[in-house]
Amino acid sequence: MITGDIHHLEAYKRQLPAFIYQCLTAIRDFDFASSADGKYELSGCTMSVESPATEPEENRKLEGHKKFIDIQYEIKGEEEWIGVETVFDSPREVESYKDRDLYFFASHREKESKVYFTEGRFAVFFPEDLHRPLCQGKKGREILRKAVMKVPVEKVR
Repeated sequence: MITGDIHHLEAYKRQLPAFIYQCLTAIRDFDFASSADGKYELSGCTMSVESPATEPEENRKLEGHKKFIDIQYEIKGEEEWIGVETVFDSPREVESYKDRDLYFFASHREKESKVYFTEGRFAVFFPEDLHRPLCQGKKGREILRKAVMKVPVEKVR
């Protein structure tokens, strides 16, 4: 997993795979203010722009993907945390939707890290990085605006 601030994207350039940097640049330059929620093609990838609500942690599932890398970008709002755990710590799938490349895993919450996620932050989740998005914190339920880009793994290798 890689996380950072999109306003300082140039500082991350040397550490990022070239195609991931290209995708993040496209996200940074996208006109979210003039774009409705929906799906967009960007850099040969599909990006969903959505306005979900945060939920109590127990309502959110630990998820992962095998064919795609998730790039998540917080456009507006504060996701008080995203849970992160590796597939090596939680290898047991409990639910799968292969047609959507969406897999849910049993969690070992004691091994789950919490990533604070607010406006301008991005996170890159590789297939080894399981994540529990949209968790509400002490502030309670919040409506966010975020983008999720699906990057085919073969574009990065």
